[in-house]
Amino acid sequence: MSITYDQLLAAAERGDPAAQDLLAQVCEQNGRLDEALAWWMKSAKAGFPAAHAKLGLWQLVGFKIPQNLADGVARIVAAANAGDELGLRLATVIDAGGVGTARNTPRALSWLVKGAKAGDAHAACQLGLLTGLKGPNAPLAQAAMAVAAADEFEPARRILGHAPARPSSVNWDVLETTADLSVFEAPLRREVISDAPAISIVHDLLPGWLCDYVVAMGEPALQRGMIVNETGGESVEDVRSNRVMHFGLADSDLLLELINHRLAEVAGLPTENGEGLGVLHYAPGERYAPHVDYIPETPANARHLAERGQRIRTVLVYLNEDFEGGATEFPRLDLKFKPAKGSALVFDSVTADGSVDPMTLHTGAPPTSGEKWIISKWFRTRALRPTSAG
Repeated sequence: MSITYDQLLAAAERGDPAAQDLLAQVCEQNGRLDEALAWWMKSAKAGFPAAHAKLGLWQLVGFKIPQNLADGVARIVAAANAGDELGLRLATVIDAGGVGTARNTPRALSWLVKGAKAGDAHAACQLGLLTGLKGPNAPLAQAAMAVAAADEFEPARRILGHAPARPSSVNWDVLETTADLSVFEAPLRREVISDAPAISIVHDLLPGWLCDYVVAMGEPALQRGMIVNETGGESVEDVRSNRVMHFGLADSDLLLELINHRLAEVAGLPTENGEGLGVLHYAPGERYAPHVDYIPETPANARHLAERGQRIRTVLVYLNEDFEGGATEFPRLDLKFKPAKGSALVFDSVTADGSVDPMTLHTGAPPTSGEKWIISKWFRTRALRPTSAG
């Protein structure tokens, strides 16, 4: 049964917390953020879990409401304990990422299991992948992935290559014990290419199945890539023709947070200093012309740099290798790189004393055939994420 906006508004004004939450979502989608906040506040006051989850997210980052880490975490946990889908997803993210609270990966995994039990296909897919589609626990993993695919979670369908029939039942508690996080803890195999500027390759950083997952998660949200320009803003420019997306807190998950921490380990910098995990796509002929990753130190960028810090280190993870061309090239160093699938290119944009380094000029060369997919992760001199409510 459909409902008109006037009917929804009338229900919200009568004090229906579910209608207030839904009306807040409508307001948010239409850019009426102050109205959305007001309705979520009313819905949360009535105890509606989904409204608490949304307000908790906004409190964590200080968006439209004063930042309060303790209250934000408390709202999200309360929503998760009530079985709210958004609350469960956010609880998984904050515990896996150490966002506003101490990092607690086992607890994050428990939230993920609760989400799968509640029917979240996204959670089911992650549990299946962590259990392993190959090896002794493959039947368990296949069952979890089949649930996700049957519920039309596209990454699960793509990874399986088909949409199998939903199994009659899945023992999610067993999947919690079979989930294998060792891939995120393996020793790093680093090959130093250059000391100044600092450039290295970390071989076999991410397994193939995880690369495929990132591609499947990122592809629906791709948009034309933008650059930080000389006026301090971001704009679409001819120098960059590829597409890109970045995962924020609201659309992150356990696997993506584990990747974030792995890339921070590679970078040797705090996880909270990393920008959102970016997925870059290059179709044949698309490129990113010669550029530097550091922010131009212009008067227009002074506030940006004071608030967010300078970009000092870049980690690029190649997510596929079935394409021709598409190398990352450093023309002033006469170097080019095209690491194998799952391997990372790591380089600094500044010198040892912190000065920006024009020698790090580089280009994303266009593929001549096939499509190129990479993770791009920039690290700054300042924290960009809240780390602890303590």
